[in-house]
Amino acid sequence: MAGLSVGEAAQRLGVNPARVRVLLKEGGLTGQRIGSQWVVDADSVRRRLDVVAAARGRSLSRRAAWGAAALLDGQATPWLASSERSRLRARLGRHATEGVDVYRWWMRQRATSVRYRIARADIAELIADRAVVGSGISAATPYDLGLSFAEEAEIYVGGSEAARLVEEYFLVESERGNLVLHVEDSGEDWHRRTTRVVDGVPVVPRLVVAVDLLDSPDTRTSSAGAHLLRQLLDAMTNGRDARG
Repeated sequence: MAGLSVGEAAQRLGVNPARVRVLLKEGGLTGQRIGSQWVVDADSVRRRLDVVAAARGRSLSRRAAWGAAALLDGQATPWLASSERSRLRARLGRHATEGVDVYRWWMRQRATSVRYRIARADIAELIADRAVVGSGISAATPYDLGLSFAEEAEIYVGGSEAARLVEEYFLVESERGNLVLHVEDSGEDWHRRTTRVVDGVPVVPRLVVAVDLLDSPDTRTSSAGAHLLRQLLDAMTNGRDARG
């Protein structure tokens, strides 16, 4: 077996190492555990690349990405024509059995994202800011995902508010920061137009939460994103109400 490290496999697949570990655990990739390290089968990486490339097609436009997220949560999407809604539902359903990385690819234009360092004592105040809509780890409690966000945060804001938050909360850009700031800078405020209030907390739709969790470098967090996405897709393919 030609072997790759987890990091090398992640680089080839365009995902983070946590996602590779999840794929190994779930059988999406094959490999051997040697001591505390995984050696990933290079052939299984190539096979996964072929499957994802065949299924993913073009990524969704920002307008369509937020439309897809709203549709899966049973929300109205007045900005989409009925034909667009039909095509989106068909596309989502057609690949419901494919790996979750297809959906990560489709949703990648949802916003621009930067990691910052924020003081732990400021996180609760930031989440309560009028401009903020929670996602990822910051939507875990409202959506009952079994994750804690005491030392981390993930939020969406509009382009006009990002600079204010950086200044007000003394945010420092850092690759290892504990805050993921997604900026929806199209001027359309898609994160606001699709906001749900769950247990009093404004949060983005679950499809967006799921792909944000999948992008986490933490294996447990990434796994929670994959589980949430599968729940959404199962509900859609089985004709159940998708709303949580």
